[in-house]
Amino acid sequence: MRKNRLLTGILAGTMVLTTLTGFSGAGKQETYTEAAKKVNDIGKVKASSGSPAWDTSREDTVTVSVINNFYTAGEKKLAEDYMALHPETKVVIDVISDNDAYTTKMMTSMSDDRANAPDIVHGNFLAMAVSNDNMGIAAEKGYIYDLTEMLDEENPYNEGKLVRDVFTEDDLALVLSSSGGKYNTFLPFDKIGFAFFYNKGIFEDNGLTVPETFEELTDVCEKLQEAGYDVPLSAGGESYRLLDSFADCIYRADVYPQVLIQPGDALWDEATMSANKDFKFDEGNLYCDQLTVFSDEREMAFARENGYNTEKNKAMWTEFQKIARFFPDNWISADSTQAITDFESQMAPILFQASYNAGNILADTNALPDDMKFEWATFQIDSFENTPDYFTGKIRGYWNFGNIMSIVKKDDTDHMERVKDFYKFWYSPNGAQTCFEETLNNGNYIQGPCVIEGVVLSDNLQQVLAGFEPVAPSKDGNWVTGFSRVTQADLPAFNGLINKLSEEKIDMDSFMDEMSGLYDNYVNDAISRNGYDLDPATADTPKE
Repeated sequence: MRKNRLLTGILAGTMVLTTLTGFSGAGKQETYTEAAKKVNDIGKVKASSGSPAWDTSREDTVTVSVINNFYTAGEKKLAEDYMALHPETKVVIDVISDNDAYTTKMMTSMSDDRANAPDIVHGNFLAMAVSNDNMGIAAEKGYIYDLTEMLDEENPYNEGKLVRDVFTEDDLALVLSSSGGKYNTFLPFDKIGFAFFYNKGIFEDNGLTVPETFEELTDVCEKLQEAGYDVPLSAGGESYRLLDSFADCIYRADVYPQVLIQPGDALWDEATMSANKDFKFDEGNLYCDQLTVFSDEREMAFARENGYNTEKNKAMWTEFQKIARFFPDNWISADSTQAITDFESQMAPILFQASYNAGNILADTNALPDDMKFEWATFQIDSFENTPDYFTGKIRGYWNFGNIMSIVKKDDTDHMERVKDFYKFWYSPNGAQTCFEETLNNGNYIQGPCVIEGVVLSDNLQQVLAGFEPVAPSKDGNWVTGFSRVTQADLPAFNGLINKLSEEKIDMDSFMDEMSGLYDNYVNDAISRNGYDLDPATADTPKE
C-alpha cells in the first residue's frame, strides 16, 4: 500500500526542476523580426490602412496583469521579444500571487482611475469584480474593449493575415455566445477540461478496474477507503465543475431553453443568436446547444421566481454529496496544490483535476526516482448506471476556453493601439508557440491544448491533454447551482455549509434551507448591480 508521506518532501524538491521533453519549436513560419519588418517603416508600425498606429517618438507602457504560474514565463519572454522590436513601448508583466488576490486587484483597479489600470487582464476575473461574472455586462459597462473590429484587422506578426484567420469560426462563435452574443470580450487561446487521474499501480494492487459510471466511481472510492486510504479521491475548490455537470443533466432539456435570449428581447440579434430561435434540446445530439446564448437577466428572473429550495436542486446536491464525502477535509477552501500533492505522494489514489495541471503532474512524476515512480492515466465519467430522478441522458463535462485575456477599454487611442498590437503579437502562431514553449520549459502551467492554428505541442503532452475532452461540453450551470455564485460577505458561511454537507453533518433539508438564503443574497445583488428590471424586452442600465 503506497501511502508514504515522505514522498511529499521529495516531490517538493523536484517540482521546480522538471521540464517536459520532446517539445520543440520546429515548424515556425518565420521569426518575429522577419514578420515585423514587413510592416515597419522607419520605426513606425502601420495599421492595415497604412497610417501609423501610434506615435513611435513617444514612450509608453503596456501592463499585462496575470496570475502566478499560468503562462507567466511565456508572457515574460513575449514581452522581452516585443520590446526588442518596439523599444518605444515598455511591456510590464504584472504577476499576482493567486486568484483571490487577483480578484481584489481587479476590484481596486476598476474602481480607481481606469487610465492607471492594467491593460490586458484575465477578463473572467475582471467580470467577477464588476458584473457578477458576466463578461457581456462588463463590456456594456465599458470595462472591456470589444475586439470585434480587431478580428478583421491585419496581424503584422502573421504575414499580414487577418487576426481572425488563426481561429475556427466555431470557436469565435463560442466566444461571442459566452459574452451574451453581442461582444467579443476576448480571443480564444486554449481549451481546458477536467478529468479523474488515477494511480494504475494502486488500482492493480487492489483489484480495481477503471470506473465507467458514477455508481462505479463511488464503489471504487468505498473500496479504497476500506483498503486504508483516508482520502480516496483528492479534490479542491475546482470540483464545482462536477456539480455543474449534474445541473446540466437536470436543467438542459426544460429550463435552459427558457433562459435563452429570445426574439423580442432587448438583447436579441438575429445574426448572432439564430441558434436560440425555437430551440429544443436533442439528447441525440449533445452538441446541439453549443452556439445558443443565455440571458443573464432571464436566469435571474427564473431564480427569483422559483427560489433555490426545489426538488431538482435537492436531487443535484444529493448526487454530489455521494462523491464529495470521499474528498479531503475542507476541500472547498483548498487550491489545487494540496490535492495534487496528495496524488503525487500516493496518499490519494484518485485526483479530480483540470488539464492546466496535467503537464506539471506529468513532469513531476517523470522526475521521481526510479523506485518511487508510478504510472497514472485519466478517465471520464459520462453516465449513470441507474439515472436518478430529474436527471436525463449523458453527463456532459467542462470543455471551454481557459486563458481568457481581455483588453481594458481606455480613452487614449495611441495607447490602445499599442495594447492591441502586443495582443496581436501574442495571439499570432509564432507568439503563441513561444508562450507555450517558454512556459513548459520553465515548469509553469499551461491550461490545455492551444486553439490557435499553427501551434504544435509535443506528442506526449498532446496525448495527455486529449483525455480531458468530455463526451460533449456542458453549458454553464453555475448560475443555477449557486456554488460559486455567492457574495463575498457570505463566502465563509458558504464554505462552512459545503464542509458540513461533505462530512454528512447536516441533513439535506437543512442544507437546502441555508443555501436558499445565500443564493437569494447573490441573486438580489446581481439584479441590483446589473440594473435588471426582470423584463427582457426592455433595455437595462448596469450600475457603474
